[in-house]
Amino acid sequence: MYQRLNDKKYYRKFYFQDSFHAQCMDVDPLSMEQFDRAAAQVRAIVKIPAVRRAKHIIATGCGDSNIAAFAIKDAFAHYLPDVEFEAVEAIELSRHYEFAEDCSDTIALFISVSGGIFRTNEALEQCKRHGVTTIASTGSPKSRTAQEADILYYLNCPAGDNNAGLRTYYINVVSLTILAAAMAQSRTGEPEVDQLREQVSAYHDAFFAQLNVIDDACFTTAIAWMDKKYLEIVGDGSMFWAGKFIQAKVIELSGDACTVIDSENYQHVNAMMGTADECGELVLVRSSDANVPNIARAVNAMVANAKRDVLVFCDKTPEEIGITEKVRYCPFPMPSEQFAFLSQLYAYLPGAIFAGFRHTTIGEPMFRGGMDPTIFIPTYFSPIDVP
Repeated sequence: MYQRLNDKKYYRKFYFQDSFHAQCMDVDPLSMEQFDRAAAQVRAIVKIPAVRRAKHIIATGCGDSNIAAFAIKDAFAHYLPDVEFEAVEAIELSRHYEFAEDCSDTIALFISVSGGIFRTNEALEQCKRHGVTTIASTGSPKSRTAQEADILYYLNCPAGDNNAGLRTYYINVVSLTILAAAMAQSRTGEPEVDQLREQVSAYHDAFFAQLNVIDDACFTTAIAWMDKKYLEIVGDGSMFWAGKFIQAKVIELSGDACTVIDSENYQHVNAMMGTADECGELVLVRSSDANVPNIARAVNAMVANAKRDVLVFCDKTPEEIGITEKVRYCPFPMPSEQFAFLSQLYAYLPGAIFAGFRHTTIGEPMFRGGMDPTIFIPTYFSPIDVP
């Protein structure tokens, strides 16, 4: 870990922007390009009889792909309210899941951009044994997942750096959201995909209009928190899954001890951790959610009782949602309330930007230095090395 320097001139943001930061910025131009690529691929899939008649959908994957399976639940609930959707961990699906006697109306989505994850493929084989129609959602059409699944959903990802899975997480979430809309369109005849594109484009523009402010808030916090020993993320509902992705990036990038919890269980359990000012709290809030008063109470208690330093990500200011204690604030743009499920397209991105700055500001190499240097070339400069 770097020793904190007294001269603030060394803490210029440029010195701490590495290849992961570039990935975060790349989600801007990637957004609509990937939308159109995925939309073109999905047209043929929704015409397949097993997909058209599906009454039960299982989504699974490992690592970030597993998080994506949970993150898209609200999108499927929005577009296919009469279809049972469940996200299941691949280890659960492959070893412990209780299949129905008749799975003819069930389809399973196997999320794996590489298509080479052993446990995901084991779950795929198990589903096939029980008569489930399997769909490989992958960017690798020659992979084992793609070859063994009944249906290929080729994500057709644009080439780009993906050393910590940031780009591919967006690709998974947007592509599977499009699948939900396209399935609804095939059943109702309504132009769901075109309407979805309009909403994604509008949300994209609103979100990235705030990107520089988000970037500054995350960098400023990372510098202020250089001496923190622990990090914690709080999120309710779908924000919990954005928190799980951010946690994964924190662990991969800086190796920090980092927990994720909802606001209720924070107050029941984690509020009793004796870390006090050694812990930095990241709190994800969508102001339209019904749980906001509970989150505000939790945040006020974090500061007043636990003496923690808190960074609140919200589409409204802390004061507007009932937070009365002094906290840090980062804008958190949200889509229109009718399309609230689209928040998962970008809800993880501010926290991921923070995670990137966290690892460069404390001088911890990605993956604890375990990345092949011929693949990962550090692009940031230690402030110790700056003349």
